Amino acid sequence: MSTTNLSSRTIKIDIRPLAYEAKPPQSDEALVKAQSLLSQIDYRFMFDRAYAAILLVDNSGQILSWNSRAVEFFGYTPEELSRRNIQTVIAGMNEMILATIRETVQRGQHMRIQAFGMLSNGEMNALELVITGNGPKDTDHFCCLIKNIQSQWQMEQNLNSAYHAMDNTDLGIGIVTMSGVIVYANRTMIRLLANGNEAGILRKPLTNWFDSASIVQPLLESIKKQECWSAEKSILIGEKSCCFTLSAVPDINSDNELTGMVLSIRDVAENRRMEIAQQQAARDRTILESLGPICHTLTQPMTVLLTSVELLKLETGIDDSQKKEIISLCYDTVLNMREQLVSLNSRCMERKPLEQT
Repeated sequence: MSTTNLSSRTIKIDIRPLAYEAKPPQSDEALVKAQSLLSQIDYRFMFDRAYAAILLVDNSGQILSWNSRAVEFFGYTPEELSRRNIQTVIAGMNEMILATIRETVQRGQHMRIQAFGMLSNGEMNALELVITGNGPKDTDHFCCLIKNIQSQWQMEQNLNSAYHAMDNTDLGIGIVTMSGVIVYANRTMIRLLANGNEAGILRKPLTNWFDSASIVQPLLESIKKQECWSAEKSILIGEKSCCFTLSAVPDINSDNELTGMVLSIRDVAENRRMEIAQQQAARDRTILESLGPICHTLTQPMTVLLTSVELLKLETGIDDSQKKEIISLCYDTVLNMREQLVSLNSRCMERKPLEQT
């Protein structure tokens, strides 16, 4: 049982015919036998233990009689019940509904109402009422047969919450038959595979989007073995390139029978692009950090080279042997610089695999 605001409670009404036609005539022997059997039945015992509660109510809604289970269900004492109107124990019951009940009973029909009972402790309990007349000769009273459906209602609420959570998640979720046909898809899956067009995905085979040999067949084989399956696949939908991570689990019913699978899809294309961008930024930082030491390393040979060239240009006090030494020094310096530049170029070339990815 749970406490909930009355504003969230609704009454569901279903009106159906209740036949009061005369029974076909019976033979005297059959009538005697039936009366003998009926005389052995303890009707009060059956009445007290039938349904979650039974209330006998007059046309104004005043509670006239009840069974023992009604006292247990609502939590009121017999004295308290005798002073109550049905409007005070059934949430949403009002004069308009009572008028509808009177008209329905007078037409020889019965009503089925789903509402919430207001218990003595202040809690609300989901229940179902079947309201019938007291026979064709008595239209001033009606009987409320009350069934406790709190557990059923709570289960429906849980399923409804689970459905809304599944339908609004950023993960594409679908139910697929063992023949590879999609029979249910949440909003995200419809957006990812059919650009929001529900008709473009329901009752369509997986092979419309994924390769049969590399994706669909391995998927179905794993599910038939009641095993989980996952993969990552890049596909082209229209003119958009997508990268999906796919995972599937077997869908097994209450009879432990394999009925299909639950397939989930996540678009990781943006994540992949972000990872590549991060890797590229890290490598760029590494290259930039290495430029400082390289420039510092090139400073010394450049100074030597520049000094040697100036000496050769002046040609004062330099003999042929000294010129050869200076030229040889310039040559070695240039080779050293070339090695430094080749090293820098090789680091820059490491960016190409990322750019191609």
